[in-house]
Amino acid sequence: MTLLALLALVTSAEAKPDARPRLLVNTLTAQGVTEQEAGAMADAIVSTLATRGLFDVVSSRDVQTILGVERQRALLGACQEEGACSGNADLQSTMSIRYLLTGQLAKVGSAYQLTLQLLDLASSKTLSRSTRLASSLEGLRAVIPWAAAEATGSPLPPPPTRVWQVSMMVVGGAAVLAGGAFGVLALSRQSQLNDELCPGGVTSDGRCNGTSLRPRSFYVQQDAALTVEKISSISVMAAGAVLAGLGFWLLPPDDPRTRISAVLVPNANGLSLAGSF
Repeated sequence: MTLLALLALVTSAEAKPDARPRLLVNTLTAQGVTEQEAGAMADAIVSTLATRGLFDVVSSRDVQTILGVERQRALLGACQEEGACSGNADLQSTMSIRYLLTGQLAKVGSAYQLTLQLLDLASSKTLSRSTRLASSLEGLRAVIPWAAAEATGSPLPPPPTRVWQVSMMVVGGAAVLAGGAFGVLALSRQSQLNDELCPGGVTSDGRCNGTSLRPRSFYVQQDAALTVEKISSISVMAAGAVLAGLGFWLLPPDDPRTRISAVLVPNANGLSLAGSF
């Protein structure tokens, strides 16, 4: 069934005034990509919009499935009696489409572009549009929530959670402080031992004039322990700094569009730089 025939069927019934507006997500037009990739992107859009719960979302695949079932029933002779098959009536009463979301998935040079537009079937007008560009299909899928929200004129999705990233930054910062404090204590003990060995400092001939010294084995043992403590302190501080830096690097922005990305796109004059900044 063509799209026009499908829309004529599903828009013929009136929607309930207290129901959520029903949105039909049409199959994306594939340009430079496979039909499977365009279908997978359309499925991701349907899933995203359905999760938001702002629309009663129906995919073109859902409509085709219902029509296919009714067609099979008719071919099997289940509709011979009057009123036995009410597929069209059921479809009209349950699938009153108010909005239609169409678009295309295209490959432009080495980049992928997703274009969406929302049509109001009651007024036959285009209400809004959205275009996203990414260097990969995975990057394009990551911005589907924002592209779908912009195309449907709905609020942007809530920002992604930052619990793990902030926890990494807090733990890393605490490790840096703890390692620094541990290192300061080790240096303080080393200074005390140096004052005990050389209370007046090292003489010109390189000797120390310490008094009331303890056995030499004690100082050798303390020197080895202090070396381990200083190395441990530096290691803890380095690990904490790496953990805090990793948490900061993984910290997601409120909107993925704020991440800097750029790709080269061919045009009539050569190449142009496109992306988000």
